[in-house]
Amino acid sequence: MAVAAYEPEDYNSLPSLNSAFQELQNKGGESVITGPIRDIFLSHGVQGAYGIALLHKHFAIRSIDRLVDIRNVSSPWETGGDVEPTLKKYNGIIAPRSLRFLDGALKPYEFDFVEEERSMEMNEKFLQKLSHFLLDTKLDQVLGLRLLDSRDTSVSVEVTERNSNIMLPLGAVDEKNVIPALWIFGTDDDDRCNCREYCYTDRSGKHSGEGNHGCG
Repeated sequence: MAVAAYEPEDYNSLPSLNSAFQELQNKGGESVITGPIRDIFLSHGVQGAYGIALLHKHFAIRSIDRLVDIRNVSSPWETGGDVEPTLKKYNGIIAPRSLRFLDGALKPYEFDFVEEERSMEMNEKFLQKLSHFLLDTKLDQVLGLRLLDSRDTSVSVEVTERNSNIMLPLGAVDEKNVIPALWIFGTDDDDRCNCREYCYTDRSGKHSGEGNHGCG
């Protein structure tokens, strides 16, 4: 299952943060992540390469844009109508980092800006097993994959200011207002599943600042 072409609608069709988290609760909550989904990751030995992500959108983007992260700040970058999942810009590479299973394909919806092109060769048996499980449990519109190779472990809360998403240390915001958004698995019982990234919401249901992160 190769990474498919990029389409802005694969991002724009994502649910709001609150809607996505509520849908996860309706379909078993985090126990489905710490149980059968964790088992799929560990049985294929991919827990160091990928995490499981809550599918939600930050804000709408234009049809010529991609949401690209550089140094812990994600914002829309103009990339024209190019549909290739990986493309060159400036003196670097825009490469997929977040993927969703949609219509039988593995679709990229968020990207990293990196110096060198990364391999997108992925564990086919793992992808098939996970995609079938998510489809069977109707979680394919709720959960997706996150590549971990570029993740900065020193920051774990995403806040939004206008059309930029910024990763901050967990202590930088009121922890009562965070929603889990990325889970990473370990092999030991003491480290079996950890939420490693959160999204911050204020009382109005927005992420922060003046930009609505799609929380409704």
